[in-house]
Amino acid sequence: MVYNKTRALAENKLLILYLVKKIEIPLSNSEIWQFVSEKNLMDYFSAQQYLSELVESRLLEMTTENNTTRYTITTEGEDILRYFNKHISNHNKNIICEYAKENSKRIRAEYSVTANYFHELNSDDYTVKCGVCDSDGTTSLMEISINVATRDQARLICRNWRDNVNSLYGKILHCLSEEPKNDKAKNSSES
Repeated sequence: MVYNKTRALAENKLLILYLVKKIEIPLSNSEIWQFVSEKNLMDYFSAQQYLSELVESRLLEMTTENNTTRYTITTEGEDILRYFNKHISNHNKNIICEYAKENSKRIRAEYSVTANYFHELNSDDYTVKCGVCDSDGTTSLMEISINVATRDQARLICRNWRDNVNSLYGKILHCLSEEPKNDKAKNSSES
């Protein structure tokens, strides 16, 4: 009985390591939980305990940015996964590979878009920071910082940025790289 519990605990930790490795980008706590709950692999409290233990044993690295905790596999985690890979059932490996194939593009897109706001000290204003990065999240393509008067405005801007980032990015880039109309007319008359 104790052996089966220990084996299940080890396999569940390996499943989390395998998932993080297969997606190939930092995964948020909620993304990991969404996967394990959809597939009925473990309960919430166990998943949180395993994540904590994997970080504590330095098999996963935890980073927090903009109130989102993300996990990446460490070199030690990859070594452990390589060594104990055979202890993950082929069924579970297939589930994870299929999930990675179906969701990695969506997760990358979500990871590349940021929109946050915060209340300015000694002021009634809010600052909204919006950004977009390349698909692996390493290079910033655009960052915008805007001051607004209300929290509702800040929330609306964040929501609109996330929902419309592709068209907004294109429009802003087009506007900034277009020659001013007055200069075109002036250049034409000088010719």
